[in-house]
Amino acid sequence: MPKKNTLNDNQLHDYYLSHFLRKASIIDSIAKLRKRNLKPIDSGEIAANDVKILDLKAKKALHKAKKFAFEANTHSIEAPTPEQLDRLKELVAKVEALNANNAILSEVIELTTETLTTFNNIHPDQSTA
Repeated sequence: MPKKNTLNDNQLHDYYLSHFLRKASIIDSIAKLRKRNLKPIDSGEIAANDVKILDLKAKKALHKAKKFAFEANTHSIEAPTPEQLDRLKELVAKVEALNANNAILSEVIELTTETLTTFNNIHPDQSTA
């Protein structure tokens, strides 16, 4: 897998686009779950939503660290394919379309899991030792 200094401009653009699409999906998912928690719902749903919010915040921080490692040229990536970018765009649109007036936790879990899986195929976990 190539590191940052060996990628061409288009590959770099596509990597950063994939990163920002993944980030948008997580941020929007957190916002939707927080908005859902403002509705008069039972405490079990609020607790489950809060657990997922914390999980998403942790994943957001991990991916930020991975991006910094890539920028420092210590991580390598697979340049995203057009299909991966299209899929990330579709997933972001699906998260944006979620209605926080309804229970959305299962949809958020499904969509963010697929988003993170797609991004992890582009930028897999790597040892920095």
